[in-house]
Parts: sequence; structure tokens; C-alpha cells
Amino acid sequence: MEIYEFSLPSANPFVSKLTGNSLDSHTYFDYDFHQEDVYQKRQQEIMSRSFDRTGLCRYLKSYNEKFRAPAVMDNIDRLQEDGSTVVIGGQQAGLLTGPLYTIHKIISILALAKEQEQELGKPVIPMFWIAGEDHDFEEINHVFVNHAGKMKKKTIGQRILEKRPAAAIELDREACKDWAVDILREFGETSYTKGLLKKLTHMIDQSATYTEFFEWLVMDMFGSEGLVLIQSADAGLREMETEHFTKLIRLNKEISDAVTDQQKVLTDSGFNPIIDSAPGSAHLFFESGHQRLLLYRDEGGRFTDKEGSLSFTEEELLNELRTFPCKFSNNVVTRPVMQELMLPVLGFIAGPGELAYWAELKKVFEVMGIKMPVVVPRLNITILERAVEADLADLNLDLDQALSGDLGAMKAEWLEQNRGLDINALEAGSAADMERIHKTLSEKVVSEFPGMKSYTDKNLQFILRQLDLLKRETEKNIERKHHAVLSKFDRAELFLKPEGGFQERTWNIFYYLNKFGGSFPVKLSRLSYSFNNQHKVVKL
Repeated sequence: MEIYEFSLPSANPFVSKLTGNSLDSHTYFDYDFHQEDVYQKRQQEIMSRSFDRTGLCRYLKSYNEKFRAPAVMDNIDRLQEDGSTVVIGGQQAGLLTGPLYTIHKIISILALAKEQEQELGKPVIPMFWIAGEDHDFEEINHVFVNHAGKMKKKTIGQRILEKRPAAAIELDREACKDWAVDILREFGETSYTKGLLKKLTHMIDQSATYTEFFEWLVMDMFGSEGLVLIQSADAGLREMETEHFTKLIRLNKEISDAVTDQQKVLTDSGFNPIIDSAPGSAHLFFESGHQRLLLYRDEGGRFTDKEGSLSFTEEELLNELRTFPCKFSNNVVTRPVMQELMLPVLGFIAGPGELAYWAELKKVFEVMGIKMPVVVPRLNITILERAVEADLADLNLDLDQALSGDLGAMKAEWLEQNRGLDINALEAGSAADMERIHKTLSEKVVSEFPGMKSYTDKNLQFILRQLDLLKRETEKNIERKHHAVLSKFDRAELFLKPEGGFQERTWNIFYYLNKFGGSFPVKLSRLSYSFNNQHKVVKL
């Protein structure tokens, strides 16, 4: 494996300007990741705060011990050392870990933790926050596979009708096993397939929920690298968070106002906020009857859900928190704050969407009396197989062109330049000639037999349709003639820019595990990455 880098601006205007260092970062964040001494400054700020490191490590050990990964347990111990910090990122618990960007986020966490531990001379622990409280099952219940040259969504055969947290959704083991067999069949039989299926079957059998299945997969791939897992819906964690939820409830109105104020800052700067902060939103969820309901604060200060089935005064809600802490969870606004209240975070690894919405939270952190961590763009990676690289070479396309351009349009342009027979012009000319000849004929026929006007019109349309049919059949033969070249465009697009988007948003890591073996993710993570806002292409 080797890495090739090049500049590839983000399609998100805010992210593009942020990574291009053309924004006043301190308007939106407490730290500017472009500055060389930013991590030293953040570490000093963390050292001025207090964390329950002993309780946190005790909890993390109890949660991670089932994975039997010595490197993970060692890292949890190191979190108690003086000056130790955390690099963290998070994601939903997607099936087979979901799209590749989840793996890229984990690799980014590992890479930045390793880099900064060397720079700071203090332990920096890689940690992955699993959003187990997320309740949108349709976002995580599938992967995409290559089916006859097109990306096809393969959804598991289990329906979830309630808005239940993913960590509470019981895994249908038989449906999951059948689905896994189907997925690997689509990837194709290799020398690794049987072993991979055996491992997946074992993990499914020992997983009660989709979130737990996700955890086993991640730890099987990255446990040796010391990646510590923390799952946001876990009861033990929720109990530790109770005092922080109390603060979120008591400062609820101020938090809501802070979101509105910071969103105005973005709007005034010409950016569109992405957090849907409805008026009165409490930015907290409450679980009732297996439903995860967003709370709102009415004009009288009571907390209720959208339908009005719940209603609490502030003190009543706090009493619910003391009695049933597991009923509470955060939304997109309060989750980052909870993370920072619980953990000594040096850096937060963010995807493009997260970068944009964290920029809307600076004033929320001010309300809570803490600073944001260093918010760092995750690594953007494209995996380039040798066969696809050879296709690009045959097409005389640079990687930069392929990844920044429209491969479908390039294919169409090449075909236009190499089709030889201009069937479109020939068909258009023939159609015009036919219409002219037919008009002369039909006028004479209709003058003699007026009732045949409708018939002659239909006759003309039939002739034109036959010409169009001839054109389309000729087009197929032109494409058949150039099939070898056109198929190279198709493969390049499928593996690099499927459906016009980046590989990482569609392809799944298990395609590569099935093709290159179980050590592939670790080998990928151990490459030398630099956080220089360049797109990384890993050549296999």
C-alpha cells in the first residue's frame, strides 16, 4: 500500500473555506486546527479542568472487557496518567459498520492519537463513541453491493416500526445470517469468504442488538490498535452523565437561545445552518413506551413532546432523571457538550457534516462554561485497486481528473469523439427527408380520400419510429464496438465515484475484507497519514 495525495475541495462551502484556511475560525470554534501549537494549548486547557478519571476508567474497563483486547485495557489504564487526553469521533452502528467513511473516521482517530502522543509526550487515547441512542433504523439497516455493474442497496429482512434506540433493537439473528450470506455472495467467492462468514456468524450469535454486533466487528478489526469503545445509550454511562443532564435541563433555555444566536452568526456570514432547531426545542430526548421522543419547552417552562402526551415541570423532569436516567438521551446539540463534560478530549474527529454543525454550537459551549476541543476534519480516503488504476492509465486519466470530475460525462465525451458514424445527424436528415416525401404523398392521397388524413398521420409517425429504432440499435452497436474502453470508464466510476459520489459513501469495508483478508483494516490504519487537508488515495 502507498498513499498519493492531492487537493480536492469540499462541496460544502463552509467546510471548503474552513479547510482552505480562509475563515476566521475563532468565530465558530475555540481552536484553529491550522495552528501548529493548537494541541499544546488544548492540553493545557484540559489540565485546568477536573474529570472523574478513576470512575471513568472503571466504567470503560467494565464495558470493554468483553472484547478481550489487551491493548484496549492498557489504553484505559493510561487514561489515568497525568496529562493524558483523548482523541474521539463517533458514528451510528451501521450494519457491517456501514459505509467506508466510518472506517475512515476510526483510522483518523488512531492516526491523530498516535501523532499527538509523539508530539506532546503524554498518553493520547483513541476512542470511538457509538451513537447507540440513534433511532433511525433505516439509516443503518443496509449496505450497498456491486450488482451487475450498479450499486444496489441490500436491506436486512427485519422491520422496526417504533422509534427505538438502535442499542435497544433486538438483533434478528437468523435474518442477519441470511443477509450476511447474501452480501458475501454478491461480493464474490474468494479464499477468504468461508472464514469471513464463519466469523460473522459467531459475532451474530454473541450479539443481542445491532449496536453490539457493530461493536464486535469494530473491535475485531481495531482492538489490536487499542481503540476504546464508548456507547452513548449504555445504562452505566447514563448514570455517570446524570449530573451533566441536570445542568443541561437547568440551562435549557440558555442553550436553545445560544443555538439561535450562533446560527445567526453563520447566516450573517452567508452560510446556511444545518441544525433544525425548532422553536422551544429542549435538545433532549425522553424515552416513553419504547418511543424516543424529542422534548420541547413551552412558554410556561414545562417540558413536553410534540404531541403533548408528556408534560413535566423542570423539577418533575429532574426527578425523572434521578429515578430513570436511562430514559434520557441527547440530540445533535447536546451530544457534543455531553462528550466534553465527560471526557478530556484533545481533538474531535469530524466528518464534513459534523464540521458544519459544530460551528453552530460555540455559544452553547460558552453557556456550559467549557471550550470546544480541537475540531479536526477526518481523513478523506479513496482506495484504489490495481485493476482500476490500470483502467485509468489506459484511458489516459489522472487520479485528480477521475476523482474531481464527472466520469460519466467523460465517458460520453469520449464516445462522441470516437463513435465514427454520426447516427444522430444521419437519422435527423433522413427523418427530414422522409417527412418531406411523405407530405407530398399524403397531400395527394388526402385530396382524393379526405377520410385517410388520420391514417397518413399515423403512418408518418410509424415511419419516424422505425427510424428512431434504427438509430437506437445503431447506438448499441457503436457501444458494443467500443465496449472494451467504455467498460473501463464504467469500472472506474463504479469503484471511485459510484452514483456520482465518493467511494466512501457507498462501498463497505467487507468488500475489501472478502478480497484481501482480515488484516486489511489494520494495514490501512498503520499507513503514515498527515492531517494536511489533502485527499488520500491508497494504492493497493
